[in-house]
Amino acid sequence: MKLRQLLKERQISLKWGLIGIVIVCWILPIAIVSGMTGYYISHNINDQVRNTITSSVNNSVNIAVSQMNSAVSSSRYASYNPTIRNAYLDYQQYPDDSVLYDKVTSFLSQQYKYDDKFLITALYFCDRPENIYYTYNEAYNATYFGVREYRENVHDLVQKLSKTLGTDIGFLNVQGRVYMVRNILGSDYKPYAVLTMQLNTSSMFSGLKNVVWGTDTSVWLSNTAVVLTGSLLNPESLGSQVPTNGQVLRNVKNSTYLYGTKQTDAYRFSYMIKVDSSPLVQEFAGFKTTLFWMMILIVPLLAMVIWFFTRNISMPIDRLISEAKNIEQGHFGVQIGDRFSSLEFRYLKEAFNSMSYRLKYQFDRIYKEELALRDARIMALQSQINPHFLNNTLEIINWEARLANDVKVSRMIEALSTMLDAAMDRKGRPIVHISEEMMYVDAYLYIISERLGKRLTVTKEIDETLLDYYVPRLIMQPIIENAVEHGIQPLQKGEIIIRIYRENDQLICEVENDGIMREEDEKKIEQLLSDDYDASAESSYNLGIRNVNQRLKIIYGENSGLSIKMNSKGHAVSKIVIGIEQTKQ
Repeated sequence: MKLRQLLKERQISLKWGLIGIVIVCWILPIAIVSGMTGYYISHNINDQVRNTITSSVNNSVNIAVSQMNSAVSSSRYASYNPTIRNAYLDYQQYPDDSVLYDKVTSFLSQQYKYDDKFLITALYFCDRPENIYYTYNEAYNATYFGVREYRENVHDLVQKLSKTLGTDIGFLNVQGRVYMVRNILGSDYKPYAVLTMQLNTSSMFSGLKNVVWGTDTSVWLSNTAVVLTGSLLNPESLGSQVPTNGQVLRNVKNSTYLYGTKQTDAYRFSYMIKVDSSPLVQEFAGFKTTLFWMMILIVPLLAMVIWFFTRNISMPIDRLISEAKNIEQGHFGVQIGDRFSSLEFRYLKEAFNSMSYRLKYQFDRIYKEELALRDARIMALQSQINPHFLNNTLEIINWEARLANDVKVSRMIEALSTMLDAAMDRKGRPIVHISEEMMYVDAYLYIISERLGKRLTVTKEIDETLLDYYVPRLIMQPIIENAVEHGIQPLQKGEIIIRIYRENDQLICEVENDGIMREEDEKKIEQLLSDDYDASAESSYNLGIRNVNQRLKIIYGENSGLSIKMNSKGHAVSKIVIGIEQTKQ
């Protein structure tokens, strides 16, 4: 009814609601975004190019500076580590060229041979410059040819440069090979050795070499120029100077130049990049055409969406609503015969048909049950005894027994009174604690034990932590009564074991007796516990266990209930199963 009232209030069908949503949430946003994008592209390409280039260059510069800082830090290790100094001091005391050679080259290999920032690492002592100790990185195709190139063309330049460095770092560019030079100082702060490293510019400056749309790239390490791609660039040719610490972007004719400097404690890193952004402009030239065709294609796409929605969603929903109205008017059992194309609505159709059939079945069943209940109430009224009168009468009899000092009779009357209270349920509590249910069981067993005496043995195996859980009233007593009548009574002796325990997420209540359970008894029990069995002619004992099973399934669902089976000892075991979470309510 609420859904129907809501639809009447809004008066909007799903189809037109979808059209409105598509227009507001699809066509209109696409049109606005397309227009704004076209305007943005037409008037802001230069800004986009500038931001893209600047971002790409800044990232590449930061990576290059980080690599250079790492290289400088690695070169300092030769000064801080005492290996070179100790080897040199040992040599001065005990001159042995081979020992000195082994110690120095071993140190260089361990520290720099596998460092991807260096191709060749060479070291010489200031008092013996003709002896060069070296290592080279074979992983980057460095060979002894590079060492020979250093010895022939670079070593003399390094000696001259080292005398001007002091504690600073110097750089050399010899035929495109870039070398980093630093002095190794002794405890007197005077250089006793010189360390030279050929930088792996391909690896360290790969980001700058691959700047988006970049055609020419040059960098300066302090005052040493290095050409990474294209030809050497010079800011002075543009009538400008490289800033001491910052960045400048200039557009000259059809090219964009970006140059700047990052100052560090050990060196100055300057760069200049020439960018050709014409490919980007050409890529965006056809974007307007794409936007135009996109707007044209929106119309058939909208028509297809509406057709698909109407056929696969709107029509099935209308059919379901129509039949739901029939059920609302009292026509139970109506069925939908249409064949829906979508899997979801086929499932809903089957579920609706099943619901409609079960609804008709339930209404018919409820009607019959109401008739039976009416007859039962009439019979109950005809045979009703005032419960207050009955309890008062029992209390008078109990007092007479006490006055006569007949304790046995008094206790039996008290047990019977307890069972009558449970059966009458004057407080209207269909659910009780297990502890209370066991009180009713104890009252019944006391009466039975007075009849059978020592011939009846009762054993209880109860988890006391479960006594506060809830179960339906008088759910255990009918099972124990059935065990007494069918298992104990025929032999006039026997044993009953009562167990209450937890198994995973289930509460288990078991009653085991050592009576004999025949095959016909098992078939009879299976009939009694079946939903379709007509039990109108059954005895009260049989109706008791049937009532227990039905009450459990009504209250807790099909996963709960009563079963009676033989165990490995040949004993009959009545087992009640209830979900633990359901017993906490």
